[in-house]
Amino acid sequence: MVAVSLSKACIPAQPRAFGKMNRKERRFLAVCLSSPVCGKPVHPVEQKQRIIGGQKAKMGNFPWQAFTNIHGRGGGALLGDRWILTAAHTLYPKEHNAQANASIDVFLGHINVEEITKLANHPVRRVSIHPDYRQDESHNFEGDIALLELENSVTLGPNLLPICLPDNETFYDSGLMGYVSGFGIMEERIANNLRFVRLPVANRGLCEAWLKGKNRNDVFSQNMFCAGDPTLKQDACQGDSGGVFAVRDPNTDRWVATGIVSWGIGCSRGYGFYTKLLNYVDWIKKEMEEEG
Repeated sequence: MVAVSLSKACIPAQPRAFGKMNRKERRFLAVCLSSPVCGKPVHPVEQKQRIIGGQKAKMGNFPWQAFTNIHGRGGGALLGDRWILTAAHTLYPKEHNAQANASIDVFLGHINVEEITKLANHPVRRVSIHPDYRQDESHNFEGDIALLELENSVTLGPNLLPICLPDNETFYDSGLMGYVSGFGIMEERIANNLRFVRLPVANRGLCEAWLKGKNRNDVFSQNMFCAGDPTLKQDACQGDSGGVFAVRDPNTDRWVATGIVSWGIGCSRGYGFYTKLLNYVDWIKKEMEEEG
């Protein structure tokens, strides 16, 4: 496994002199070369811990974590120094025919809700929703991915760093452990502190059988994966939506966002379902290269 840093894509297969590049190519090169190193927290989470039901995060464990307040609280992850990766349904919820909220609050750089909201609210310049997302189809979370371009670049530091993107299928091997962090519900109450849970990528067939046993007609496409263990009360929940499933790449020691918290049946009652980011890397790069 090798994590994708946006800067790694700067050198094309057939490089050309800068003067011979067109405007789009020059802009892409500039964006790439200015992209910070991703997935290298100064204080990474201790991976040997066995976590039942979640645990409080420490400062610097998940420096890419964003706290959003759009149609209620949600999560996201920092890409580069001015983009937030999140779920489309945090902007256009399935529960009602809400329009895009004119007020999009994005906070970064802390693990406590009260403290993070005291920090600067980062204005959003542009919102990109994947074209496959359908707000009116309540059991279909296909294309549940969105990007928020911030008005200004953020100042990076030990408590604020971007995460990497995946580049191959091995990040989705059954049993591979990942971490989900968020400010969502814990034991039927809203969490004031960032919490995290350690979950295994689940076998797709087991998740399909589990859904069938629930008599559900939810879409579980190849653009999604599932994680968790139905025998343990571990899961993402309301308020965690839009956060990422993060995996450490043992080859590079970088943390990689492999999924986005998307949907599930209740909380801690089975498997959780995630947008498979590997299938959307090209879309992400395309959106980040375009001028608003």
